[in-house]
Amino acid sequence: MILVTIDTNSADFVPLQRLPLIQRNPVGQPRYYWNEARPDLRYASITSILSATQSEATKQALRRWKAKILAEGGDPDETRDQAAKRGAAIHDWFEQFLLRQSPEIPEAIAPWCENIIKAPLWKHLDHVVCTEHQVCSDEGIVPFAGTLDALVKLNGQFCLMDLKTKAPGKAKPTRQISNEAMCQMQAYRLCLAENYGIKVDRFIALYAFPDQAAYPVAAAGAELSKHESHWTQRITAYSLQNP
Repeated sequence: MILVTIDTNSADFVPLQRLPLIQRNPVGQPRYYWNEARPDLRYASITSILSATQSEATKQALRRWKAKILAEGGDPDETRDQAAKRGAAIHDWFEQFLLRQSPEIPEAIAPWCENIIKAPLWKHLDHVVCTEHQVCSDEGIVPFAGTLDALVKLNGQFCLMDLKTKAPGKAKPTRQISNEAMCQMQAYRLCLAENYGIKVDRFIALYAFPDQAAYPVAAAGAELSKHESHWTQRITAYSLQNP
């Protein structure tokens, strides 16, 4: 069901109406969303769906990472929590940056932010439609919802952006890793079409590093069909896990 229709050809954009979604983070359980307009439904979190349907290769990579941290005398949980805290701070700054609020750059995250600012893609930015925006879908086999990082217009096209932050010394993402980000954005793409009638033309996953240039991975055109199929496989697998 389309909740709001906007003139996608107009240069004058009206901010998207916020949906009546509430994020729930129960202790020890997957995140989900509650929709005040559809209180009879429980919306699975997009990130929880992706986590629950990881490939065996992704699970093995995670096990290798944990083993490496332990071998170095570290704590995987502590390392993950520190990365999440840093990522949240960078995302908060990134939102203000996109909205041209000239945010100050905290010293702890300055290397990441400075490399984001230097990314060449900003010269193609026409308009920021929304940031940190909750969307949902309840027309498929499983109701789902999530919070997208940003929807922008680049060179006249609607483009979903997802910011990924990486630790020092990390390599650029493999195709396997970036495909997860694309799958996530495909879920948002379906929601935007369902909620607002917006047709997204392009995805960009922007990987931010402290010690190398920000690295964008993009998808458009026929590539989007591949990511649409990937999301369909994941949501179907999730529905079988949660009948």
